[in-house]
Amino acid sequence: MNFPRFMQVAAAALLATTSALASAQGGNFPSKPITIVVPFPAGGVTDQLARGVGQKMSESLKVPVIVDSRPGAGAQIAANFVKQAPADGYTIFIGDIGSFALNGNLYAKLSYDPLKDFTPLARLALAPALLVVNADSPYKTAADLVSAVKTKPGGVSIASQSTGSGGHLFAEMLRDKTKGNLNHVPYRGSSPALIDMVGNQVEVFFDPMITSGPFVKDGKLRALAIGAEKRSAQFPDVPTLAEVGLGDINLVAWFGMAVRAGTPPAVVSLLSNEVVKAMQSPELTKKFTDQGLEVAPMTDVQFGPFVKDETARWGLVIKNASIKLE
Repeated sequence: MNFPRFMQVAAAALLATTSALASAQGGNFPSKPITIVVPFPAGGVTDQLARGVGQKMSESLKVPVIVDSRPGAGAQIAANFVKQAPADGYTIFIGDIGSFALNGNLYAKLSYDPLKDFTPLARLALAPALLVVNADSPYKTAADLVSAVKTKPGGVSIASQSTGSGGHLFAEMLRDKTKGNLNHVPYRGSSPALIDMVGNQVEVFFDPMITSGPFVKDGKLRALAIGAEKRSAQFPDVPTLAEVGLGDINLVAWFGMAVRAGTPPAVVSLLSNEVVKAMQSPELTKKFTDQGLEVAPMTDVQFGPFVKDETARWGLVIKNASIKLE
């Protein structure tokens, strides 16, 4: 049957409108590859989380999930890439406490707004951190380290994952607490910092157990304390920061995902559920727990308020410590 031209045009317009509405509501999502953008180099904890979750999401959603590392500038390079991508859910930002809650308080001029430019998707895990030194270091205890920070000529060098990272904030708080001399050495992620720690090129590092723990187990690094509420079953002989008198500068890192602000709520909900489901899978739960993470996923509904609370909490710490980055 041949329909009049105006009816054909009207039908085509209706189809286009319906298709656009379905797309906006996430009805045909996903229909192409999804990219998870990592602000740190390959090999670090954020990268491992991205690859683990990405694989599970790919299996569930039946589309490729690509992990794209864009390190540098305290996560700003990766964050800006996602900020400028279409708000369609196909580009996901994965970050840590620094990316989401610290940077907005630390930087005088930050090129992205963690609260306004992104919609929180899901929290993935918590990461207790180890305060480590080289296995041959003269610092046998945290007390030895604190003493050196206060008295060593030229000071003590301390690594961080990057400028503005959790490791950097810990360094600044330790400097403020001891009134000593610490020389901050920023890296581009945990992996290169740990290599220099093993090579004795830098003296101390506060780093998530998932990345620093294997070096301690291999006898290449020594753990002086752990940043957690209680001792770890993996390192029962390592005291907490509170036990060594540094509990007031304890910092437990966490990791999460977000998409660009304006992403359709249905897409956000779908992705959030997929991420939480992936983290709760027996395979990933065992993998990351064995490596030293505390698997503690939150949905978008829970993660949003959590990010706001953490931002306010650490904002007070940073202000009181007079920490500001350019």
